[in-house]
Amino acid sequence: MADLLYGRNAVRECLRARRRHVHQVVLAANLAPSGVIDEIVAMANRLKIPVQTRPRKQMDKVALGHQGVMLETGRYPTLELDELLAQAEKRNEPPFLLAFDHLEDPHNLGAILRTADAVGVHGVILPKRRSAGITPAVVNASAGAAEHVFVADVPNLVQALKQLKQQNIWLAGIEKTEQAQPYHQANLTGPIALVIGSEGKGLSRLVGQTCDFLVELPMRGRVSSLNASVACGLVLYEVWRARQFAD
Repeated sequence: MADLLYGRNAVRECLRARRRHVHQVVLAANLAPSGVIDEIVAMANRLKIPVQTRPRKQMDKVALGHQGVMLETGRYPTLELDELLAQAEKRNEPPFLLAFDHLEDPHNLGAILRTADAVGVHGVILPKRRSAGITPAVVNASAGAAEHVFVADVPNLVQALKQLKQQNIWLAGIEKTEQAQPYHQANLTGPIALVIGSEGKGLSRLVGQTCDFLVELPMRGRVSSLNASVACGLVLYEVWRARQFAD
């Protein structure tokens, strides 16, 4: 099975990351000059990747929003849970992980992965079922950041979270409940995995019970919830800030 990535940032970051096998770059015919396109072509030439041109209308049938460039690649590489922890060891940092409890919107997932890359998350945990995967749409929504993030697909999220607890990693669920504490008052400085629930339903019962504590974002408006990617992004940055000043 192969993926067909689309969009200038997604294609460029895939080539930069060099984590997939790349078959060829596809450019729209009569494409206007662009610094990003020049960079993509230069990387393809350096890596000896074929570059082909196709009519734009033909590319439109495959993916709207391709911005004149596509990339035929192998499947997205995933890791095992212990390999995510090894990423933290390589950087000599306490683990900073992110787990998704059946987040299904690819745009939310892509936006969160973009923030996760920005704050230096060591790895992301995705359940194999009832969850958005790392599809071309997700890579595009992440502006290509997904290509730099390490992801583990797990058959059972609760079991994976319990394994993290055995490694002395604290589990912080993002959920607005009476038991949750404001995110900026929680201790987020040590080994931690943030757990974000699905759109609308939040954390499932078993996942919420497995978490060591819950954090929420205080709100004063009339709408009672935030978009999942916004809420997760705020807490991700708070973890990064807290860890910077922990010493």
